[in-house]
Amino acid sequence: MPDADSARATAREAIALLTGAAGFTEHRSPPRPLPPDGPLGWAGYDAARERASARTGEEESVVYGTGVVGDRACVLISFEFGFLGGSLGRNTGDRLAAAYELALTRRLPLLALVATGGSRMQEGMVALTQLQRVAAASTRLRAAGLPQIAVVRDPTTGGGWATVGAGADVVLALPGAQVGFAGSRVRPPDADPYAYSAEGQFAAGQVDAVVPADALAATVTQWLRALGPHEDLPAAPVPRALPTAGAEPTAGAGTGSAAGTGSAAGGGAV
Repeated sequence: MPDADSARATAREAIALLTGAAGFTEHRSPPRPLPPDGPLGWAGYDAARERASARTGEEESVVYGTGVVGDRACVLISFEFGFLGGSLGRNTGDRLAAAYELALTRRLPLLALVATGGSRMQEGMVALTQLQRVAAASTRLRAAGLPQIAVVRDPTTGGGWATVGAGADVVLALPGAQVGFAGSRVRPPDADPYAYSAEGQFAAGQVDAVVPADALAATVTQWLRALGPHEDLPAAPVPRALPTAGAEPTAGAGTGSAAGTGSAAGGGAV
């Protein structure tokens, strides 16, 4: 699949690019009922969601579940940009929170395939609070020592970039993807487009690598191996400067010894 096509792939195509057709088991969170036209009563919101669902075949802008990339099991999140621009609403937040909790419960790494325009304007502040939920869930995962990898696709902007994307331990990007907090409609007219590209974010240190689509599965597998558990590896030898278990400390060793203090004092004399 060419990089341009991969950057704008559907949520399920992005997953299949990494896991293969049979390597993903979807999980579903029961949707919470929304008031007519959402919390703001935004005229036409219900109709817009119905059209987005008919067009994409999805019920929300995020798909999540478990899968295997290479030889490593993980929890996957994939955004469907065709569903209202991959925007985050309350039910999107429920799915994201459930995905992070699934990773925490099963002690699996989390892999997010991001393509989003940010918070869903039709839900107002309710949509913005989903970013807080995601940030808190990410913090819990990090505290548990579970790795988070993000693959940013085209486009990845707004709060989705600031939380799911830039908040990951490793951030990979597809070539040519639009990446940055400000979307194309809200940037200054003289803004440099390069600064909002995958390549520009890599040059600025916000993206760890720009990876072609045909190398993405292998690259993600390498990172999952590097960040995963390594019980099968032998323990590193104890450095000679440290006492081995049960051994008596060498006389004069340590920064608090009289010899060490005297040496430091002598060395500092003029």
